[in-house]
Amino acid sequence: RPAAANAARERSRVQTLRHAFLELQKTLPSVPPDTKLSKLDVLLLATTYIAHLTRSLQDEEESPGEGLGTLRGDGYLHPVKV
Repeated sequence: RPAAANAARERSRVQTLRHAFLELQKTLPSVPPDTKLSKLDVLLLATTYIAHLTRSLQDEEESPGEGLGTLRGDGYLHPVKV
């Protein structure tokens, strides 16, 4: 049945996407492991963290030897939903 195959494929797709978001959330340094975040929150935190890392690398290139400095950027510290 095509409908059953489509439903199974969609379940698999959703499960894969959910797993990918959970793995991405695990890589974020400011999020405790038991925190529940929406997909949008995970994406916002990830993009902010990537921007921070990019700025840190640029700062390091401009003035080597001063370390990574502090976290900057709006939205990095996000309300935590447990």
